[in-house]
Amino acid sequence: MRTDKLGYTCGNKSYYYFGALAELEEALIKYTVSTLISKDFLLISVPDILPRNLLEGCGMTINTDRTQIYSLDPSHHGHDMYLSGTSEMSLAGLLSNSVHCAEKLPLKLAAVSRCYRAETSNVTEERGTYRVHQFTKVEMFVITKPQESDGMLEYIRSVQEELFSPLGLYMKVLDMPPHELGAPAYRKYDIEAWMPGRNSYGEISSCSNCTDYQSRRLHIKYTDNDEENYVHTLNGTACAIPRMLIALLETHQDPKGKIIIPKVLQPFINGNTFIGKNTQVPKLKLRK
Repeated sequence: MRTDKLGYTCGNKSYYYFGALAELEEALIKYTVSTLISKDFLLISVPDILPRNLLEGCGMTINTDRTQIYSLDPSHHGHDMYLSGTSEMSLAGLLSNSVHCAEKLPLKLAAVSRCYRAETSNVTEERGTYRVHQFTKVEMFVITKPQESDGMLEYIRSVQEELFSPLGLYMKVLDMPPHELGAPAYRKYDIEAWMPGRNSYGEISSCSNCTDYQSRRLHIKYTDNDEENYVHTLNGTACAIPRMLIALLETHQDPKGKIIIPKVLQPFINGNTFIGKNTQVPKLKLRK
């Protein structure tokens, strides 16, 4: 892995993964996606460039001092276009101005995408790849009837725990208090994993019930006995790569420096059982 001296590419708060580490990233994605598909999630490939009205409809703040959204130059890339911070917004946009039959709900969607965040934290605990400007994430997005959204939030949390537990991580689930919730969220769970290098827990996932906050703004409805109502939207992180790799590498490192690969990931990484010293990556020499 390389996190500094990135030359003319992406600058601070970014990274390169090489060799076995890049393969482990792909294994995590494949493991997560295959699990979600087995649970009847529909996999969708989504765009990463989104218009302002969609981001605001999902509850994001744009062009403020605290925004995490990257805006594109309007003189070159069109008016009010932005980089997506999570595929939740693209999936919500796909369903905007739609009406669904009550019998076909819940509708469970999943996506793998790059996420772009204009993070500004410089605290020591968040150095390295803990908080970066772009990363890969597998996201779950669900729409339900209002009376079923509380149960669906518990279901999404159980899916997250089912995904993470076989990876051998030490975790805790936090039921977040109201002052920790963003504007769209009615209720939110965070899942934190023990990260030995930080000597503390770090967030690896969250899931939220946004009730009808997003659906009213994006006009996502369902019909039941010829009556139209707004759906409830929910979202949850199935796998956020950098922090998941931090927890895995630090938890499963043996005294000789090898990284033990959890059994559930081994079929997705050519049956390898561990990661050793990578001799295939060429030495990189910087030139001024």
